[in-house]
Amino acid sequence: MNAVTSWRTIQVFISAGGAGVFEVEVDTDTKDLRCNCPVWFKDGSCKHTRFINQKGKSNRGSYFISIPTEVPEGELEEAFDDPKKFRDLIIKYNTIEVL
Repeated sequence: MNAVTSWRTIQVFISAGGAGVFEVEVDTDTKDLRCNCPVWFKDGSCKHTRFINQKGKSNRGSYFISIPTEVPEGELEEAFDDPKKFRDLIIKYNTIEVL
């Protein structure tokens, strides 16, 4: 497992209470989730990762990312090869959830 490249941002959240902007990442090797919010660092779980898990369970284990069909194919290909570019793609095109 390559710890540097196995984590990818899959969802960005804005806190409804004004606490900040948080990202949930998935380990592409193990499918583990992590979040950069303070609750996750304290407890190893948070409302953001629970949201992702719940959506995944309701979709037969898959968490769907909403990327418009107008995104250039080259941009998509580059994003799948590079975790930073994948994160940039998620921030630019995916729906930001408010929790």
